[in-house]
Amino acid sequence: MRILILLTFLLLVLPANAKTNTYQIAHTKHQNSNMVILLVNKSFFYGTSSEQARWFTDYEQCARSANLAGQTIAVANDNGTFRYYGPKTWHKFLRTINMSWVRARINKKLTCNF
Repeated sequence: MRILILLTFLLLVLPANAKTNTYQIAHTKHQNSNMVILLVNKSFFYGTSSEQARWFTDYEQCARSANLAGQTIAVANDNGTFRYYGPKTWHKFLRTINMSWVRARINKKLTCNF
């Protein structure tokens, strides 16, 4: 009975096309500011600007729902190029790091349903 109730709840709460995705993250600090850096697929950067904004909002909401403090940043290795997506106020810092820096700080996984 409990399983039936749980399944019914999940069907009502999750959209029909919801997928579960797990991301490696670096939950770290820079100059006393928390950051949640998600390693995303490079295809993120080939979406339209509105798609990227929508996906990024989903990542932010997922990180918040997991009680991860800090600014969310999406990063990927795009054929050897370090790509990032986040608030412009972070771009100066993000230009100083690379994927090796991020990978050295991976310390958690984040599972999202969207």
